[in-house]
Amino acid sequence: MGGVENAVHGGRGLRAWGGQNAREDVAGWPQVACESIRAINHLTSQGYAVPAPVLYEVVGNLKGVGYLLPQALTQLGEGLEKSLAEYDVYDTAGDPHESVDVARGHLLTAADAARTLGAALEAAQSAIAGQGYRTQEERR
Repeated sequence: MGGVENAVHGGRGLRAWGGQNAREDVAGWPQVACESIRAINHLTSQGYAVPAPVLYEVVGNLKGVGYLLPQALTQLGEGLEKSLAEYDVYDTAGDPHESVDVARGHLLTAADAARTLGAALEAAQSAIAGQGYRTQEERR
């Protein structure tokens, strides 16, 4: 079967690829996810106050990462195992079946951690659900 390396959803795939014109590289979805978190880190590194309604929205979107990532990691691990039957896989460090088993174990651990992340972000969001704010100008 194969083909995930060339599959596209919403104009992007799992990996970056050259777009329709030679100067256009299209980032893969995992790269976009990483760059999104990097952008949040940059935006919040300036020391700005973050009012609860803004944080509520941001955390609401980020908790989706925690809830959706376990499925993605599990499916990636399943696909890795299927690759052993569909491709001529070799491993310079030893038996590819063993390294796939180890990788799948780590992916399941990461999936559990992501579930915990989703639940913690949901709890943080719930804790501030009733907050609102007025700007300094509105208080005058």
